[in-house]
Amino acid sequence: MIGLRGRRVVVKGKRQVELEEFELDESELKGHEIIVENKYTMISPGTELSIYTGLDPGVYDPKSWCHYPFHPGYAGVGRVVKVGDEVEGLRIGDVVYGFFNHASICKYDVAKRLCLPIPSELDEKTALVARFATIGLTAVRVSSVEPGDHVLIIGLGIIGNLAAQLFREAGAFVVGTDLVARRRELLEDLGIKTLDPLDPNFNEKLLEVTEGLGPRIVVDAVGDSKVVAKAVDLVRRNGEVIILGTPRASFVTDVTPIFRKVHLNWITIKGALEWCFPQYNVTGLRHSYESNTRYVWELIRRGRLKVRKLITHVLKPEGFREAYEGLLNKKNEYLGVIIDWT
Repeated sequence: MIGLRGRRVVVKGKRQVELEEFELDESELKGHEIIVENKYTMISPGTELSIYTGLDPGVYDPKSWCHYPFHPGYAGVGRVVKVGDEVEGLRIGDVVYGFFNHASICKYDVAKRLCLPIPSELDEKTALVARFATIGLTAVRVSSVEPGDHVLIIGLGIIGNLAAQLFREAGAFVVGTDLVARRRELLEDLGIKTLDPLDPNFNEKLLEVTEGLGPRIVVDAVGDSKVVAKAVDLVRRNGEVIILGTPRASFVTDVTPIFRKVHLNWITIKGALEWCFPQYNVTGLRHSYESNTRYVWELIRRGRLKVRKLITHVLKPEGFREAYEGLLNKKNEYLGVIIDWT
């Protein structure tokens, strides 16, 4: 039987990305699956690039979820074209948000992964940015932040920027830092103070903006073990270090001074991996991907979470390699990249 024909992105090896044609057999649709015709997908500048560049060691392990050849995907908005007989709450024609692959059409298991209709009052591209806002929100959720706390965000890519906004929404006084001046400017435009990490007076200025105490919470939004070690030096006594980015690159150092400072200053280090949330709301649990997404969408709708300037490029699938290379090498230009499959 001839199925649905489409195009999808494939990473065949280190820094090798292509578009390929494929066929999707719609006759094999399971009861809890849907078929989605993608309108837009959005690139993860962390997870996807770690696979594209071979930084994630799993790319060379045939048993890993991300081994080469790999079909990437992170978030998408599309139109439902077919629905399995066990799917509830979704109909053909619905425009939905989910963790779709970079492809013109895809089969998607709604029992295992989040899939939500997009509110009609939200622009589809801005609704898509929720994928990165919910990651930033994880740092807020796992922290003990209270109104009036001082929070330092290290790394002001799309996730760090959104994390900074969300900590401010929680009542914190936020300061951000990033090597890229343009990323600092974007946060400054939102009224959030930033510092240049290369400033020789960085530590003194950080103390100045945190009332002489230092930040109570420091968030690593980079995913770099060196940054975590630095965060331990910057956080105040009894403070928290939140690991929001996933450390992947090797980092060799003497950990005793780090652990000693953690021990002597009662510093707490917390992981903030988003996948620890259940996909959908569960009775007895406060948060889920579903509740976090709906919360973020409402903040966007009310204009309290600013996302439009974080979308720097909208490219056709033929520009996928350009997108990856731009995110890697032109950090002053590329921040949030959407692929337009329409």
